[in-house]
Amino acid sequence: MSREDVEIRRFEAPDAAGAADLHRRISPEVVMTAELLLHLCASLPARAHAETWVAAEGEKVVGLAEGRLRWRAADSGIGIVRVWVAEERRGRGLGGMLLGLAEEHLVRHGAHRLRSSVGPDPAGRRFAERHGYRRTRSERFWTLDPRAADLSELPSLEAARLAEGYRLVPLRELLDRRHDLHALYEATEDDIPSDDPRSPLAFEEWEPETLGNPLLDPDGSITVLAGERPVSFAWLLVDREHGVAEHEMTGTLPELRGRGLARLAKLAAIRWARDHGVTCLLTANDADNAPMLAVNERLGYRPTVVRDEVVKVVRS
Repeated sequence: MSREDVEIRRFEAPDAAGAADLHRRISPEVVMTAELLLHLCASLPARAHAETWVAAEGEKVVGLAEGRLRWRAADSGIGIVRVWVAEERRGRGLGGMLLGLAEEHLVRHGAHRLRSSVGPDPAGRRFAERHGYRRTRSERFWTLDPRAADLSELPSLEAARLAEGYRLVPLRELLDRRHDLHALYEATEDDIPSDDPRSPLAFEEWEPETLGNPLLDPDGSITVLAGERPVSFAWLLVDREHGVAEHEMTGTLPELRGRGLARLAKLAAIRWARDHGVTCLLTANDADNAPMLAVNERLGYRPTVVRDEVVKVVRS
């Protein structure tokens, strides 16, 4: 498929560097590298029916789209659509063509409702509305320069929790306890605000997607142990080339919340980032997730953008 001098085709491995660069320019609030993009394309289970397309102008990637079923949702008919178009190529129908490809693909595989997200750009919001998408909830993004972070409370907090039987360990020390890590991850993810109830995620699908992520840093990702039991964590995706990291996930077992364990893990992760060349640390939370918003504010994160989640019903 082509439009003027732009070719639209399925994503291939040689497109990864250009596609990741486009993604970073349009969505700097999240980490993206060629290696990560290839991982995301390869690690999803077959039932996600994931597909990615690029719009190329010669060898330059000027558009990117992805479509996949929300395979972790209890409702298997929820689709996820994302579209990125280079600023200089907007307003020429390219985004609509990419969106149409992704939508048609998902409907063909049983989607009855499609979800996407839009940033604060008014043109992007108008694009979504014009194609039938309506806002449902918001996600707030934050950034922190670890070099300027106030970590003064970390030594006393770590000592106090150590006296109570809690200690910090890097993920690297727990890689032989993957099933325990999976149980912790699942227990903490269950109550993240969402419009779509989640189904339990089998270890066999979680391990390649999460622990197999090439940017998940085994030393910068911190877990809190109670005795030998993993009970809280703050894991990092790290793009060392660009000096950027992102909180992959932070959480605490429900029965142990309110003790500052997530704050302890997050502070330790920030300390590691500061000491290992990270100059920008990114995170995001649902705008209704008050506990994690409070943690971010207390740790000195600065809000950047708010992205709205939007939905379109394509089949009743």
